Amino acid sequence: MTTSDNKARTRGTRRLATIALSVLLTAGTLTACGGGGETIAADAKTGNRKIRIAAPFISTMNSAILYAQGTGILKKHNIEAEFIEVHGGGSLQATLGGSTDMAITSSVNPMAALQQGQEFPIIAQVGNGFPESVIITASAWKESGLKDDSSLKDKMKFLAGKPWGVSSPQGSSSYMAKYMFQLAGLSADDFKMNSMGSASGTLAGLKSEKVVAGSMGSPYPQVAESEGYAKLFVNVSGGEVPELTNTLTSVVAVTPDFYKNNKELVADFRKALGEAQKEVYENSAVVDEWIYKEKFEGSPKDAVLSGVKDQRDGGAIAKQPEVSEESAERLVAFMKATGQPVPDDWRKIFVDLSAN
Repeated sequence: MTTSDNKARTRGTRRLATIALSVLLTAGTLTACGGGGETIAADAKTGNRKIRIAAPFISTMNSAILYAQGTGILKKHNIEAEFIEVHGGGSLQATLGGSTDMAITSSVNPMAALQQGQEFPIIAQVGNGFPESVIITASAWKESGLKDDSSLKDKMKFLAGKPWGVSSPQGSSSYMAKYMFQLAGLSADDFKMNSMGSASGTLAGLKSEKVVAGSMGSPYPQVAESEGYAKLFVNVSGGEVPELTNTLTSVVAVTPDFYKNNKELVADFRKALGEAQKEVYENSAVVDEWIYKEKFEGSPKDAVLSGVKDQRDGGAIAKQPEVSEESAERLVAFMKATGQPVPDDWRKIFVDLSAN
């Protein structure tokens, strides 16, 4: 490997780490600033309606919505969107407070909010499978003696009791890891979680071998593997664990007032998102090239493209905005299996299911 290669890869890793850090800083400064949900009027000159969307760090899972905003698909439907980086459940807080109009968030967050008495209607799906995959250190991979096609049981047995890095104790990757131990016939107690604060913190832990394993979304695992210090161990986002496919994981949520006052806008947003989701699958080469150049240039290109391909092959990137009964029920089953409370009336926050 040449010196220039090393420098390029370092710049790529730093870029990803900078994105993650900016998310954490943004989340820390959020405060409520009054109720949201007002009717958004069209601009008198352009006819466009301007919306602000709270989103986590830039992810290949969000390819469709990023492409819709960046290539004019949303504008074709008279919508101008601004993305505001907000971490985790803070995106719902921002929407409730009026700092943003919509939130891209983990599907468990609106469910948890409903359990506490606060409704956030889910107007579309972004992810229909887990975006995170599991990576281990290069030395651990050599020690394991396993192969890419080894069984999940053998892989999880190897990881039992070994330090596993996650961004947050309450994050989806933590619950996913517990569930995978259960699927392998092992105990959730075999999961030795180490909270690293962010994906970049987990990557640092893998490099220093403070942790043996880590779980995070694309393109982090693929970039780490390309840099030689880690190995993609369980390709969850690529569909290696069938029980974690076709499971609602990432959604677009709004406040009840916003939904009530902006139904035409919501309908147009869903149309635009659906067009972009179709492009992700039917015109993938063009979309992938755009995503790389606009959002990840400076990171190893083959690794980034491999990450988005894995998510597409595993169906993790949603193919349409409508939420199916099956994917929502698989989410509920996952939450119950990992000890997360699920309210009995959970269907009422899904605009696609509430009439069923």
